[in-house]
Amino acid sequence: MAAAVLLGSGGWVHGHQDPMGDIHPQVLVMDGKFAIVFNTSQPKQESNYTDEAPVQRMIFTADGTLFAPRHALERKRSWREIDPVGLHGRAMRLGESTVIFQGDRAGQPGYLLKSPAGQITPVRLPWPATVSLSLFEDALVVPEGIAITGKEGRDSSESDPLKFYWFAHESTAAPTILTIGATACIYNFPVASNVAFAGGRFWVAYMRPTEKEDLKLALWSWRPGDKDGRVEILDSPAYWNSHLSMAAIGERLCLAYHCEVYDENFSGMARIVTVFRKAE
Repeated sequence: MAAAVLLGSGGWVHGHQDPMGDIHPQVLVMDGKFAIVFNTSQPKQESNYTDEAPVQRMIFTADGTLFAPRHALERKRSWREIDPVGLHGRAMRLGESTVIFQGDRAGQPGYLLKSPAGQITPVRLPWPATVSLSLFEDALVVPEGIAITGKEGRDSSESDPLKFYWFAHESTAAPTILTIGATACIYNFPVASNVAFAGGRFWVAYMRPTEKEDLKLALWSWRPGDKDGRVEILDSPAYWNSHLSMAAIGERLCLAYHCEVYDENFSGMARIVTVFRKAE
């Protein structure tokens, strides 16, 4: 299926086909370093399915110094590692316990708390009655609480902004709700990263539409207790047909995403773009 480009009201909407080249990076933390795992889709292959494409990896130190250049891995990746398959059933650690997220028909997800002994307790989050998520985009569990990103409304639309919800563990009050902003979309899925936490702040990177009908790479962040979030426009390439991933080591952030590049060396081929910075 060829990529279609439609400019909808209030946002960018696109049909989707992955570009050729290096695509779908995932930033992992390995032995105190950032490991970026990605696929390489080759032209003239009979199939470009992710689970058949070669897997590559690069490793960087926390400050962004290249530690190991790109090298092939023997393992393959499944679609579940990179596609928007939802958070239902995803498990995250909370101390010695495990949080297992559960979807909800009313658009108000909760979770199961599994103790080290295996005891499972259902937990309802204190969602306001007026909030119903049509898209449960990402979540991050930290010792102080749970951060969730998503879209509201009965039918998620490209014009709906991406929002951030903060549930403090020590509170039964409604969550803090912040608007991250409009994003480019592939179908109705926002072109945005997972949630990362570093330097006492939550971070989300995304492709942000501008009034000039182009895109900028934006980095949103928020410190619990602050009234509003903060948005920084990064001096890096931006493109709608992308996949963003971010991780943190201490107060250092690593963002990786794929972007089509048009120059004498990369004629429309995708390559991995990295951004390293201190969280401050």
